[in-house]
Parts: sequence; structure tokens; C-alpha cells
Amino acid sequence: MTSSDVRIPTAATTEATTPAAGSLDAQAVGRRILSTAFVRVGPDGYLTVEEHGGRTLVLRDVTMGKHDYCGIQALPDGTTGKICAAYGDVVAARAGGGPTHSD
Repeated sequence: MTSSDVRIPTAATTEATTPAAGSLDAQAVGRRILSTAFVRVGPDGYLTVEEHGGRTLVLRDVTMGKHDYCGIQALPDGTTGKICAAYGDVVAARAGGGPTHSD
């Protein structure tokens, strides 16, 4: 290895591999919002999550991971599907919001 083979990290190379401080803040805020609502989930098991861009998710069986959360999405037509999203996408969350009809 010669001295020309040694690469010293520069600001350009470290920025590409390190998440922006703003995204870390968004992740922390989103996780806090979701966890606060998560502990309030009632017997119906539903959690409503609002995301940036106006998307609203009604989920059940929510699990919270290190970087994201997952749950079974309850769609208006009665179908379901697993969905995972990043904490940074969360704007608001509340317990409840599931279907009101009885199956």
C-alpha cells in the first residue's frame, strides 16, 4: 500500500454515509408520537397513523422496530395487508379508528 492508496474521509464522503440531523430528529419525533398512541390502544386493537403527504393508515397488530413500525392495514373494502413505514413519516397517531361494523 502506498501513500496514494490512503483515503482520508472528507466532508463529502462522510455526509453521504451519515443520515442528516433533520432526518434523525424526524425519526425521533415520529417514534415518540407513535409510541404514545401505541400504549393507548384499546381492546379493538386499532391504531390510526397520519403520515406526511396526507396518507392515513388504520392498523392493527402494530409492532415497533428500531427504525420502522409494521402492522396489518385495515382497508375500507374489508381487505387487509401488512405494511411497514418509517417513523420519520409519522405526523400524528391515535388509538382506534378501526371498522365499526361487526363481522
